[in-house]
Amino acid sequence: MKNSSLIFLRKKFMVLIALFWVFTLVMSACQPLGLRVEEVQASLNLLRVRAEDCSYGGKIRAVEAVDPYTVRFTLCEPDPAFPAKLAFPIFAVQDDAYLNENAGDPQAMSQQPNGSGPYRVAEYVPGVRLILKPNPDYWGVPPRIESLTIRWATTSLARLVDVSTEKAHGMESPDPNSYVSINQDKNLNLVYRPALNLAFVGMNNRFAPFNDARVRQAIGMLIDRERIINTIYPFGSEVAEQFLSPVFQVGYTSLYTWLPYDPQQALDLLRRANFDFNQEIVLSYSSQGNELLPDPHRIAQTIRSQLAPYGIKIRLNRMDAAKFEESVQAGNEAFFLYYWYGDYADPTSLYSTLFSPDSQILGNVYPDVQFMAKEAGRTSDPDERQSRYNRINEMLRLHAPAVPLAHVRTAAVFRQEVQGAAVNAYLENLPEVITPDRSLVFLQSAEPESLWPANATQWTTFRVTNLLYSTLVENEYGGVGLQPGVAESWSSNADATVWTFNLRYGVRFTNGALLEANDVVASFSAIWDAANPNHKGDYPYFKRFFGAFLNQP
Repeated sequence: MKNSSLIFLRKKFMVLIALFWVFTLVMSACQPLGLRVEEVQASLNLLRVRAEDCSYGGKIRAVEAVDPYTVRFTLCEPDPAFPAKLAFPIFAVQDDAYLNENAGDPQAMSQQPNGSGPYRVAEYVPGVRLILKPNPDYWGVPPRIESLTIRWATTSLARLVDVSTEKAHGMESPDPNSYVSINQDKNLNLVYRPALNLAFVGMNNRFAPFNDARVRQAIGMLIDRERIINTIYPFGSEVAEQFLSPVFQVGYTSLYTWLPYDPQQALDLLRRANFDFNQEIVLSYSSQGNELLPDPHRIAQTIRSQLAPYGIKIRLNRMDAAKFEESVQAGNEAFFLYYWYGDYADPTSLYSTLFSPDSQILGNVYPDVQFMAKEAGRTSDPDERQSRYNRINEMLRLHAPAVPLAHVRTAAVFRQEVQGAAVNAYLENLPEVITPDRSLVFLQSAEPESLWPANATQWTTFRVTNLLYSTLVENEYGGVGLQPGVAESWSSNADATVWTFNLRYGVRFTNGALLEANDVVASFSAIWDAANPNHKGDYPYFKRFFGAFLNQP
């Protein structure tokens, strides 16, 4: 176990190490037997995991502890969004010794969570509640709430009833149809999230008539999107003029609008495309609504009624939610209602989901969009990136692979006595709020999958693990920016292929161990390296962000 009384000595030791490196490198220039940096790292037992090359198919080349408080990632290609990806909760840092003791098993580590976050587990009654107490060794500002209880209720109505009757202080995911009544209740406070999302009407270009861009454009001109948003969506939702919402700091093109509502031009396009007005087009959608598609049946009915006067026959296909999702992902739906939610606040999150070579959702790839999106995703200069995304937005309007409907303001609900509540696109600042008795009960839609997040997929898990563990970088509240986590600073080389993170001193896990660079390397490599004994899961988010695993059988 690492002794905190040695922190001061470690700092001095690191200075000596740096001087030793300089001396070593100078001497190595004069002597054939001079030590290499790798040999110095080995002498200090610093962890380093590296691919021989990038032919294995992933985007990571190496992760290494440069010294006890510095971690360096080397990538196979430029990635200016890399810090935003590392803020994702699956990249929580675990003590390497504890990780090894539990062989990377999420359930085993859930029995006694060992994090460095603002809270620790005081009581967990599976199926009932989870009670958290402040972590006395937390590296950041101490939590103001002294007793934080997480409970779960499947339906939004059940959660809202408990908040309204003072059985809870806050909740996630209120039904958008209840926003008006919540705003009218003087005891409740609706806190809106930044809209890193898009609701859209998808058109798969592998199916006729959507294999013709003129048909896709015409459909976009015949759907009155503003009417749909104003009559069906909650207050605060905005008509989507682009795939990305205005909250994206890069990728959104100011003053750029989508195809106008123009029936005459649309009919001209259909005639030039030799559109068969006798055919029946199936519009598929899920039987279950969500925050981004609050009433899919009503939206589908509205689209059918808007297209009918122009001779376009629509048959509605309401599908079981699970079967619909599977069918859309497999690329089997030609015309459908769907949505996208950003995993992180960078355009690459959209293009790696909807327009990647592996995505089947919208059919065959659009080569120009795919090429330019790859170039934009590799560009580190913000102005150059924006220029490329401006061109992509023009391409998307030309191809019209989907009809963007809305950027939706989702929300959380708090009682008025909860002071200081803020949110980001995903979570709430629960450690920073205050109540009169310094206790808080928060309701979410499901029980956590486990209390270790690496292989988790649900935000109901990440909400809890975000309170127990730390990541190198964090998503700030009240916006879509980033803020330091256990890395107090970070930087990259000019082309964003090498990222260096400088760790805070004195960060302690709840088992008493100090958080150091080896812990970061061990935690990351347990996910990345399939040959690592602690690699225990499918890690779908890692594959989405970084492609293949190292040493994948």
